[in-house]
Amino acid sequence: MPQRIRHIAAGAVGALAALVAARLLLRLLAARPDNPVFGPFLALTAPPAWLATLDAGQPRFGATLEISTLALLAALIAAALLIAGLRRRAQRHLEENS
Repeated sequence: MPQRIRHIAAGAVGALAALVAARLLLRLLAARPDNPVFGPFLALTAPPAWLATLDAGQPRFGATLEISTLALLAALIAAALLIAGLRRRAQRHLEENS
């Protein structure tokens, strides 16, 4: 994978992780989904339907810890670490072959 693509991928995963972390914080601080300020952001950063099943017992309003959002954040962090590991491996490979 060319270095430029790896940088773009790392930046995209980092931006997504930041958005998901902001959603997690907003839901922990009881941001309501029907609020005109936070509603579009919460709708945009909603976890996929297959992860949303983890939140079946969670109330819609009030302070909640969305397990699906936490799982998505953990997956994004794992992806970022994987990309960083691939970058380091490619860098070492280039240094060894030079």
